[in-house]
Amino acid sequence: MLQPDIIHHQQHDEKGKLNMEKLDEVYKKWSKSGPGETRVSNQNIQGKEAWLNKFGELPTRKRRTKGPAYSVALELVPEVVNFKTKPPPPLYEKEQRTFKGRCCPRCSPLSREVLYNENIPDMGLCNVLRMPLENRTGVVSYLLPNLNHIMKRNKNHIYPTKDEMISKVSESGRVHTAIQNCAILDAEGLTNRERGGLSNSEGKHGRRLKRILGTMVAKISCALLKVTSWVLLRVLGVFLLGVQVHKGQMELIKEASKKGVPLVFIPMHRSHLDYVLLSFILHNYGVKAPHIAAGDNLNLPVFSWVLRSLGAFFIKRKLDRDVGKKDLVYRAALHTYIEEVLRSNQNLEFFIEGGRSRSGKALSPKGGLLSCVVDSYYDGVISDAFIVPASISYEKILDGHFNNEQMGLQKRKETFMMALRGIYDVLKHNYGHVKVDFAQPFSLKEYLEAPQAPATPVSDIATSGICKSKVKRAGSDNSLYGTDIVVEDTRQLVKGLAEHIVYDSVHVNTIMSTNIVAFLLLTKFREGIAFNTLVKELDKMKEGIASRGYSIGFTGTSTAIVHHAIRLLGGNLIRVENVVVTSSTGPDVISNEKSNKEKEFVTPLLSLPNVFELSYYSNTLISVFLMESVLANAIIAECGSTQLMFNTCHSSPLSICKDRLLTRAMQLCDLLQFEFIFAPPCGNLTNVINDAIEELAVKGVITVKDSITGFKDQRWVRQLAATTGWESDESDSVNNSETIEINMSSENKKQLQFLQCVLGPLIEGYWLSVCNLVRLLDMDVDDNTYIRMVNMYAKERVEKGFAVFSESCSMDTLRNAVKVFLHWKVLCTYYDAENIKMLQLKEPYRDEAKLSVLIDKIEVFRV
Repeated sequence: MLQPDIIHHQQHDEKGKLNMEKLDEVYKKWSKSGPGETRVSNQNIQGKEAWLNKFGELPTRKRRTKGPAYSVALELVPEVVNFKTKPPPPLYEKEQRTFKGRCCPRCSPLSREVLYNENIPDMGLCNVLRMPLENRTGVVSYLLPNLNHIMKRNKNHIYPTKDEMISKVSESGRVHTAIQNCAILDAEGLTNRERGGLSNSEGKHGRRLKRILGTMVAKISCALLKVTSWVLLRVLGVFLLGVQVHKGQMELIKEASKKGVPLVFIPMHRSHLDYVLLSFILHNYGVKAPHIAAGDNLNLPVFSWVLRSLGAFFIKRKLDRDVGKKDLVYRAALHTYIEEVLRSNQNLEFFIEGGRSRSGKALSPKGGLLSCVVDSYYDGVISDAFIVPASISYEKILDGHFNNEQMGLQKRKETFMMALRGIYDVLKHNYGHVKVDFAQPFSLKEYLEAPQAPATPVSDIATSGICKSKVKRAGSDNSLYGTDIVVEDTRQLVKGLAEHIVYDSVHVNTIMSTNIVAFLLLTKFREGIAFNTLVKELDKMKEGIASRGYSIGFTGTSTAIVHHAIRLLGGNLIRVENVVVTSSTGPDVISNEKSNKEKEFVTPLLSLPNVFELSYYSNTLISVFLMESVLANAIIAECGSTQLMFNTCHSSPLSICKDRLLTRAMQLCDLLQFEFIFAPPCGNLTNVINDAIEELAVKGVITVKDSITGFKDQRWVRQLAATTGWESDESDSVNNSETIEINMSSENKKQLQFLQCVLGPLIEGYWLSVCNLVRLLDMDVDDNTYIRMVNMYAKERVEKGFAVFSESCSMDTLRNAVKVFLHWKVLCTYYDAENIKMLQLKEPYRDEAKLSVLIDKIEVFRV
């Protein structure tokens, strides 16, 4: 006979089983219900009918939306960690219009809040070419609507005269000191009698200063600004469908302009239209027109007068006339002129990349003019300034293409007749939409006085295969204006600020329709794709871009968008033809229909030099998938075999050490350090790579596991330790034991292959460059000749069909590869007797075996 306590336990166990079965039923119903549905239906609860008869229907309870008191707890629960690794739901169209460009919360927390309000993101877009129809009163507003629109929306600002600025710069102590130093340098090596003409030498440099300032100084005219705005309002609509700006961004600019300090606009440079487009937008919103730094290549008859009246001041593309000899007078005049512009509370604008991008990617920042702004603050010339990063996105570039320059040909010098022909050609074609984005203005004073973060650690692939100590990212080696005018202690500060501005500008950039179509064709469908399939892929790509926090610059049906993008790109870049669909046509063309029929087939033209123009539009999207592509290439390099990764017969998961994956990713970032800014100066590259690993885990491409327990849920313990500061040496050893498991399903293989192709052309170009270093084993070559030799070799490989990516032979890629080798100290430079810059292999790499090791370390990333 069973004891009572045993009977009690059995009854308790049976009740427990029943309760678990009920919980399972509830969980199944919860898991089957869709988003927004009630998880458990109260219709199955006994007694509901009696309850309703007695009390009636209860009001619906509002779902609680307030989060927990602290956010750390949710991240520490293993179940929530599992939930976070599930793929996110697809985004709706309305969620793609996100507000971009907030200030960095680490560098400018006060600026982030001082101008911002909660209504700004909801203000929407505005086409500045479309006149508002409201408030039209009088005959003039109907007969001359453009003129009436311009006259009403603008106000006269006070700008300094040209003579006033020339006088202030000429009387500067810095300029006088530069003139005296130049005269002393001229007197070196002369006899005492010849040195008697020192005052004549100072007079010569003084007269030259007047000529410099006469060419440099701007002369802004309010009347011409209004006339130009009226002309642009009529003319831009001839070849553009619209110029879009975000009203919230413009509201931030207007509020910043009321603070009594100058605004420094720093846009990315894509077209010659950039000069007038920003001034046109700012003038229409009542913001003071900026003084714009323009290259002296635009100092053309008639055009120079117009541009100077709109705010342009012309500066030399090359500051120093003689190699190795600085033009002290010109540098002092330029520095002082910028100071006087800021002292007069005038706005300033310059392109931190120096020139227009030939590749569509952001160029390495050049800190010369920015250092003048920083110096003005440190010298007390200004109390503060608002820095405004900006980006201009074109559906079709107005300046034509840069194919000849990417092929290695010399750039043609601009002339008056070339400018006229260019304007005539522009007016005959349609260039789609333009989107202008302004990041939130941030205080220069706040940034400079904020504690500076440590340098981002990168590896040195040239000297070691593992991640070494922290190495600061290299800046531009050929700054147009130089940073010698700043104190040595502020060099790294200026470089960090410049990189942050470029980083912000890239991330505020809007993705246009031509960017997506070109990107899809060059990364996924180089052999062509059916039009209908391309439309579906566009939808997927839009969702992927929006989920990564970037803005989409178009709306409408996907079919119309693809037609529009193909029409803008033109027949020189894309071929559209009707083909008969058969079983042998290809998997991208075959549909579910069994009957043969004609379908549109879209094929990118990958021959030289047209592929460079197509890659120009495609390269804008690299920044969207940058870190994921770095990880994909690192994964494939660590696995050691591309064939193994993409073999259709291989489906079992692959495992690699997370620590080794981090090292590979750091090495690839170090290799491409002149192509991209992977992390802001205030950030950390290791954290950025770890975040990218988490993103791939969320998408199901990889799984992070602990090699000891095999369960990724153990990671929440280390997250708790990191949050509470309880980390110890033991936690480091546990972290090192993490492994990455790669899901080898067919879908994930396609995703990895796509991500590998994002950076594939750049990696192949760098591999070609390092292979050609063997040419320098026996002789030294001047840098221009060496790059042309590599370019010729790369073009031969394309013509013979050996190249995987035909765009890998672009001159921009090859030049950046040489910069990396110089930074790694694989190469060094010197000037020969004829003042020609020569390239030479440094001693450790003059050995063929040592050079082969370097080639192998880069080749491991090659497709």
